[in-house]
Amino acid sequence: MKKYDKIIIGAGLYGLYSALYSCKKGLNVVVLECDDAPFKRATYINQARVHQGYHYPRSISTALKSAGYFERFNRDYGFCVNKEFEQIYATSSKYSWSDGKQFKDFCKAANIPCEELHASNYFKNGMCDGVFRTREYTYDAMILKEYFIEELSKYGNAVTINYGEKITAIEKTADTYVIKTEEGNSYESAFVLNSTYAGTNQILEMAGFEKFGIKYELCEIILCDVNERLKGIGFTVMDGPFFSIMPFGKTGYHSLTSVTFTPHTTSYDAVPTFSCQEESSGHCSTKRLGNCNDCPAKPVTAFPYMANLARKYMLDDYQFEYKKSLFSMKPILMSSEIDDSRPTVIRTYSKNPTFVGVLSGKINTVYDLDEVLDDVE
Repeated sequence: MKKYDKIIIGAGLYGLYSALYSCKKGLNVVVLECDDAPFKRATYINQARVHQGYHYPRSISTALKSAGYFERFNRDYGFCVNKEFEQIYATSSKYSWSDGKQFKDFCKAANIPCEELHASNYFKNGMCDGVFRTREYTYDAMILKEYFIEELSKYGNAVTINYGEKITAIEKTADTYVIKTEEGNSYESAFVLNSTYAGTNQILEMAGFEKFGIKYELCEIILCDVNERLKGIGFTVMDGPFFSIMPFGKTGYHSLTSVTFTPHTTSYDAVPTFSCQEESSGHCSTKRLGNCNDCPAKPVTAFPYMANLARKYMLDDYQFEYKKSLFSMKPILMSSEIDDSRPTVIRTYSKNPTFVGVLSGKINTVYDLDEVLDDVE
């Protein structure tokens, strides 16, 4: 059994960022990932927004946090960011929590730019009461992944990323944690970071800590081919049961999502419990989440419903067609149901030895980890 300065569970962005940050401090790190490669789940399978806060008109704290890190993320990782499109936000004339004036006032309060546009240039008559050009981008997860892998390779034996490691037990000793895996391996460290996102409560349960109060949504992101008219535009109609269609990083595809149809099913249990787990032939369980994209029981696409909703709003000049579906599990804090906030929550469960858990659904708030990563040195 080898001892490390830090054990990081999960090789998504939060995990690899933490590994690289720690290596730069001269620490010896191991990353444990259950999949066969990094960035195969939430870091890749999402809307790919580099948030500047527009998405949260009912949570000024989330908006300000996003805007605060927006410039830093684009400066640090601009090589993977797609800025070459117009990001259009609109408020629906019906069934919306916010109207055009409220959205404009919110942008002013959050100090984020928005330019009011004519609704008829983009949407069908009477569908939207406010349309705005905003400053928001998307990132390409696969380009970002290659960057982190290349940077980490420069530190040689100081960092190890072990794939296919399925954790079975987390044991606390006098001054360390010992993590055991199904593959018969054991890892020891005085510091553990749980950055597994959707699997966070499953890891916390193994460690005997209080779990996050979250619900789980089995979500579908649809990738679309689009015509020339739509290629340079992203649309987000909010604040209610509406949709987004926008460039998916630098892939050439647009992602299509909707508040109503992207979540296929929801679990309110402390660990994710879904009927499809029983049909997955052991691929997924309440003890360990499988990758939904490899699951024989993954849902049938909701593309027809999402497409109909988007076409109800957008001018017919904007054309798109189905390419493929990506599925992932999304944990949402129960407290966020009230105001649609998306805080980055970092909890230190123990000290000496240290066990930290992080839960965040936004890419550019990864910098919130800096303080806790420094604190244990």
